[in-house]
Amino acid sequence: MKPETKMKEQFKDRLLIWTEATLGTKFDNLNQFQRSRQMIMFFVQEVLGKLDPGIVPDDEGELESSIIDGSGDGGADLLYRTDDGQVLIIQAKYRGKDATESPESVGRVCDILERLYLAMEGKQESLHKDLLELASQINWEEDIFNVYFITSAKTGDAVKDRVKQGLVHIPDLPDLKDRSFLHYLDQSLLNQALRDAISSADFSERPIIIPMIPDSDDKPWCHFEGDDREIYVGEVNGAVLAQLLQTHKSSLFTMNIRDYVGDTKTNKQIIDTALKDPLNFEYFNNGVTAVAGKISPDSKAGTLTCERMSIINGAQTVKSLLVAVNRPGEKHHKPVSSVRVLLRLMSFEYPAEVPFVAEVTKYNNTQNAVKIADFRSNDEVQKDMARRFDSVNLLGRKYEYKNKRSRKDRNTIAITLEELTKALYAFQFGPDDMWGGTSKLFDVSSTGLYTKIFESPDSPLTESDFSLKAGTFLACDKVKNFWETHRKTHRSKQLTMHPALERKGLVYYAVGELERQTYAKQSWSLDQDLSKLAKPNTWLATENTPPQMALLKAFEIASRVLIQQYDAKKRNDLSFKHRNWFRNPETLRAINEGLELALEFGLPPRLWP
Repeated sequence: MKPETKMKEQFKDRLLIWTEATLGTKFDNLNQFQRSRQMIMFFVQEVLGKLDPGIVPDDEGELESSIIDGSGDGGADLLYRTDDGQVLIIQAKYRGKDATESPESVGRVCDILERLYLAMEGKQESLHKDLLELASQINWEEDIFNVYFITSAKTGDAVKDRVKQGLVHIPDLPDLKDRSFLHYLDQSLLNQALRDAISSADFSERPIIIPMIPDSDDKPWCHFEGDDREIYVGEVNGAVLAQLLQTHKSSLFTMNIRDYVGDTKTNKQIIDTALKDPLNFEYFNNGVTAVAGKISPDSKAGTLTCERMSIINGAQTVKSLLVAVNRPGEKHHKPVSSVRVLLRLMSFEYPAEVPFVAEVTKYNNTQNAVKIADFRSNDEVQKDMARRFDSVNLLGRKYEYKNKRSRKDRNTIAITLEELTKALYAFQFGPDDMWGGTSKLFDVSSTGLYTKIFESPDSPLTESDFSLKAGTFLACDKVKNFWETHRKTHRSKQLTMHPALERKGLVYYAVGELERQTYAKQSWSLDQDLSKLAKPNTWLATENTPPQMALLKAFEIASRVLIQQYDAKKRNDLSFKHRNWFRNPETLRAINEGLELALEFGLPPRLWP
């Protein structure tokens, strides 16, 4: 009897399942535009967001606002620009079974940068107003462009030839060719990308063999052994690292907190040095740090064989080396083969020493300005949150407090560190985008926002502190449920939700401010009532309980005020920009005034009557 063959994941199959789960309807019931939209949402959230997280929107609402509705997209179904100058453009084509992609469609995407640039110069017409507004944020002299054409079709020779020609570049911007990258993903390549994204959460199933470069005494490495672990230090060939990534893909970085974030200026310098000055690469680069559950040295062969290996610092270096090797139009393998990279490889016990690896990653990434949520996962307050949530359940299903690298246990209700922190901050102060973004939110310095939510990160919470935070989050989560239902209802009717409601963080704030004003007028204790919500079985176990109905009413009032304030600003401000409305603290002041006026016509019910 033959052993059972494990089915390989298919992009199309997963897209259909994901669509039914998120929309509550079958993919076949959607029109062509809705299919394209779903394809983009799935690709960004489930594939690109896991492989290149630095170039995609963090917020689902911001992702939706980056998708261009209707005709006149100019070859761009999505356009998104990060604050540090990463521009993502995606065109998606969902094709029928056995379809072959057309070179004309690919050619239109290859022209997109030229078309957008001419439009900004007033030399191109007939582009969608939303696309033009998004494109107005681009800095054409400095930004990095990643252009994706994704299609469920197969690829013929004509398309391959057009892809090989690449993007059409702009004479006014001669260096644009070094800052723009075309990514063509057809049916087969989308399947590969999906599998790579899935594998990024797990170690490689195969042993990883690293040939080391011997020194002048023919020693391939230095070996240090401590009480708890051992460490190997030596040099490895740049082309070898590129080949390891080619073979093992994103599983090579499964424990890396800060993954590769696209072709930033730093990564461009890494690529340039590898190609133009390979002999000095090692002196200009910090090298690579990796961990492995088991390291087996072979001194004669000069190799280190690793199991459960993950690069925890140096993802940008390794991926940039692979980009250099694969740079089209030239033979780059030879110069990259001259690159030497310093490698530190240390053992660790899995899973007991995962916190230790997180600390190593933290201190190896101190040169990065961004302090993402994972760096807070070992704070005593976060460990305490996890312990306390472990005793909370809803109808027997336990709540499970996780950081972003944790896996969800079966039959639990998962809450991530980032999700909770963002919700609590938004409810009380407004979306973190208005105050510096995610990096600021998880910054523990005196200028950061983290201690506004967790005043003493190194100390456990009191019972009352936990109840207030848990209750507030569960309230936000219920508001999120109302928001998602509202969005799905509009989609089912082929309507677009009002742009003022596209980001749930601002909805959380408006509901929070409505409650603060309401409770202040009645001299009630909001903290006391929010704390009572920390016991979900008392109000979430059945439908339409008084707290649920109170939150629904608050959501409805807050939504109306958000819409009114958005429309008024857009109508009265000639310089109005949709994206800026969600980032300007002045928006909060306008919302507060709108809520105050709304309360003149009556107060919503108390959360806990």
